[in-house]
Amino acid sequence: MQRAEPFKIDRWSHQERKFASMELAPDASHATLDPNLKLTYGTLQGSLRLRERIAKMHSSPEAPLTAANVVITPGAIMANYLVLAAICGPNDHIVCQYPTYGQLYLLPRYNGVDVSLWATNENDNWSSNVAELASMIKPNTKAIIINNPNNPTGAVISKDKLEEILALARERGIVVFSDEVYSPLFHTSNRPPPLISLGYSHAISTGSVSKAHGLPGLRVGWVVSQNAEILQRITTLRDYTTTSVSQLDDTVAAFALSEEVLPRLMERNMKTCAESIVILDEFIKRNASRCRWAKPDGAATAFVQILNEDGSAADDVAFSKKLAEQEGIVVLPGGHCFGEPGVNGLKGYIRLPLGQPRLLDAALETLEKFFHKQTHF
Repeated sequence: MQRAEPFKIDRWSHQERKFASMELAPDASHATLDPNLKLTYGTLQGSLRLRERIAKMHSSPEAPLTAANVVITPGAIMANYLVLAAICGPNDHIVCQYPTYGQLYLLPRYNGVDVSLWATNENDNWSSNVAELASMIKPNTKAIIINNPNNPTGAVISKDKLEEILALARERGIVVFSDEVYSPLFHTSNRPPPLISLGYSHAISTGSVSKAHGLPGLRVGWVVSQNAEILQRITTLRDYTTTSVSQLDDTVAAFALSEEVLPRLMERNMKTCAESIVILDEFIKRNASRCRWAKPDGAATAFVQILNEDGSAADDVAFSKKLAEQEGIVVLPGGHCFGEPGVNGLKGYIRLPLGQPRLLDAALETLEKFFHKQTHF
């Protein structure tokens, strides 16, 4: 029997949680509930109100969407699971942007899919090269998978580059699947639209209210596509995993994504991340001999490389363990949680969340002192 690889991101977070007197996690907002809400089973695909709001968020003149183009799931992790199960299987090939959230390529690999990793350029702000992507396409390539904005790097694929990817896929009828769980959390004026809004019939976008909207306690995610056949496959697979999303979660998510609330919610979250980026940028400038980064253009995470006193990349696992054990601060070791041997091991990198500026500032003050105690990790 084939065994799934341990999902290192979650394993590390839970295993080290006992040390987390200063765990860095996103702050969540609160919403009021209708006291008359009936706690019956919800509709199979999610409430009409919620699906209409998500459709509007992803629509464009090139791709006018309705509630019929949206399937609601218990979080984006389930949305991704269903999409991956629907678009590829044994003997198929996919190309996945790297580094990225491990589920996007580890799950297909577990299911017998041939996976090629499209590595972004660490030395050029984690930029991507579409010519390299084109060279990786095979006769049996079924999908190109991207994560925009990217977790863990915070890199953003521009609209122009998205158009290039779609042109490449269109020539061959390849599905392009974009995990957009951190959209629309962009820290640059050059903000790309949702992939699905660009009008390609084989495009798929997934998202949730957990990351960009800061509501991880609501287990609500979604799949959006114009492709009725793909949506039907996803809906059929969903029948085996989910009866319906919680009525409570669906109702609060619809409230959060309403025209009255969403702009204020995103303004708050953008301001929070911007404040954290300034704090972290000042810290890295002060400690340039011990750490470096590419400032994130999107998402709510920063990917920082820790350096030894001699300038070499630190052992990110050793660093993260010592930091947790000695100072009570939990960070994700990038090489351990996101690295792939033979591509880019991401040695020395740690992922920091940007959701709580005050907590981040306090943690960095401790980290600065921690640097002076250690010369090598």
